[in-house]
Amino acid sequence: MRKEKKRRRRDRDYVAITIEDDNIDGKRKLKKPKLPNTTIRRFVKYVFPRFFSTFLFSDSKQFALAKFFLGFGFGGLLGLTIYLMLIDTLKLPYLAKTIALYSTAGTFAAGWSFSSYFRCSTLIIIPNLLGKEGRAFLFILAMTAIYAGPGANLQHNLSEVPRSIGCTTELHINNTKLLWKVLITPMKSIIKNIIRSRGQAGNKVTNIKSSFGGMKEQVESTSGYDLQKEQELVQKKNAKSFLEKFDIKQLLRCDYVIDQGITKCYEWFEIKYDECLGKIVVPVVSHILCLPLKFSFICKIMNLLEGICQKYLPKDEGFGDVYQKTISTLKNFGSKLLGNLTMKKEKNVDAGSDIPKMSMKQKVLNIIEKKRAKMESLWTFLKSFLVGTFIFVFISALNYTKKYNMDMQYDNCYVTTYFRQIDAQRRKHDERFVLPMKKGETSKFIFPFSPMIHGPEMSALKSELLQCAFPIILLTLLIIVDRILFHILDVIRLHGNVTYVFQSHHKLEMEVGGNGILADLLRNIFGALNSSSNTMETTKMEKCLPNPIEMTFIDYLGCCAPVFGMICLSVLQVYLYRLRRVVASFFYPNREKSRVLFLYNGQLRVRRVYATFKRKEIMNKARISRKKLKTFMGTVYRHCKWLRKFIRRHCI
Repeated sequence: MRKEKKRRRRDRDYVAITIEDDNIDGKRKLKKPKLPNTTIRRFVKYVFPRFFSTFLFSDSKQFALAKFFLGFGFGGLLGLTIYLMLIDTLKLPYLAKTIALYSTAGTFAAGWSFSSYFRCSTLIIIPNLLGKEGRAFLFILAMTAIYAGPGANLQHNLSEVPRSIGCTTELHINNTKLLWKVLITPMKSIIKNIIRSRGQAGNKVTNIKSSFGGMKEQVESTSGYDLQKEQELVQKKNAKSFLEKFDIKQLLRCDYVIDQGITKCYEWFEIKYDECLGKIVVPVVSHILCLPLKFSFICKIMNLLEGICQKYLPKDEGFGDVYQKTISTLKNFGSKLLGNLTMKKEKNVDAGSDIPKMSMKQKVLNIIEKKRAKMESLWTFLKSFLVGTFIFVFISALNYTKKYNMDMQYDNCYVTTYFRQIDAQRRKHDERFVLPMKKGETSKFIFPFSPMIHGPEMSALKSELLQCAFPIILLTLLIIVDRILFHILDVIRLHGNVTYVFQSHHKLEMEVGGNGILADLLRNIFGALNSSSNTMETTKMEKCLPNPIEMTFIDYLGCCAPVFGMICLSVLQVYLYRLRRVVASFFYPNREKSRVLFLYNGQLRVRRVYATFKRKEIMNKARISRKKLKTFMGTVYRHCKWLRKFIRRHCI
């Protein structure tokens, strides 16, 4: 019985007093006005009128009608504000926006009218939005700023490298074309002169051919003889050369002339005989007088001329060869000289000339339009992501409220005003108390009014700062690489400008003497070769040099500000998350008391268990120390005092 009483007395010392009896010995005591057990109550009590604090901290069943209408109005206004800030800015159909407006306003109005759970979750959105849940939106904003800042600038500077290489390659190709143009310009001038003199040379050739045409017609004509006889004689004499065939042709023509003379002679006698008979009408006399006209055999005397043709026909042994060579020369000369000369002019393509020509104003407008479209797409994505972030933050606020009411240990490590009041009450009753805490205990608790970051908050802060490491490292690397690339391209732009100059000069003169046909012909031909030219072409690499863009201070500030904001919010989250418990304790004061009592009693139990554990540990160490004194080293230590300074002793 005595041990049981001691145990009960000891347990009572480690359990906080939760109920006070105001009626002792049957005498009723007057209740002292209780001090506010939260900082919010103390602030409202001393700043606002009494009716306001009474209404604000009244029971849920008190002022029910007033709370309903106030909650309905404030909830509807809050829902309308959220709609205007998040949903109205999205590109949605009118019907969808109308449904979203009524749904949002109605949900918040009904929630604030009937549910303290909903009201508490709505207010917890504010610290959550600036905490871990809301920092996801800032992370997207930081990544967007990194991409739009050093990322886009690095991409532009990198794109300048292949553009510059491609432009330089095309410029070298164009320089080769210009070099070929410089070399081919004299030849083009000569060809143009030949084309201009082609008509004059053609006229000369035509005159020569027309002059030689009469002779050719006489030599090659097939009239004046019998073709069949010609073929027979050619086969008979086996004539192969042009001269032999021409002699046969001349002989046949001579024979043909003789035959024609004999024939004409016969015809003349017949005609004259008929005319004679017609003029002399006496029959006998006419025949006697016209009888001499019957002596047509006289015409055969012309056959004697055939020998003259064979004997006196002019012959030239070299006539055939000369004639054939002359005909061949005229034919070939005319065909070669009067041949068609075709020229094709190709357009010179310079570096960048294949780019469509556009006014500077249009180019600027196109660039502005593209950037505006990108910014609109980015802004639409950010607004949509902001809506999703708000929903996620609201769900996290609901989860916090749920865990706050269901789990005593969840986020229950704050040394609040009520915690201090309990400790002061136990100190007053001379019972075991907790404050001030030992060094080993402070790492598990959070003091809400302390600017220091405590143990539970420090672990969360480390994880949040570790999450900020990725954008920081990415931003640093992009800035360093972009800066190095800019300096390299800037050096190339300043010192890489090269000017190419192509220059050519020539003069050619040819003179042909003489006054003959051939001299005139050669003068027309070789006179076209007389030409002179002076060509100079200049190209610069200025258009092909890279044009890097350097980021300004405003650009660096714009991409670093979201990352710096993430770091600041990671530190600020420590203090913002303390407000979640304040909001929950305002809506659930009884639950807050239970949680504080649970925390205080738990700390008392920990101290009791810790004291018991330490007492047993010290007793065990003392027992081990006594055993060590009975060992050989202990005996030496007791009897040989001069050896004690060489033997190390262990404290209990």
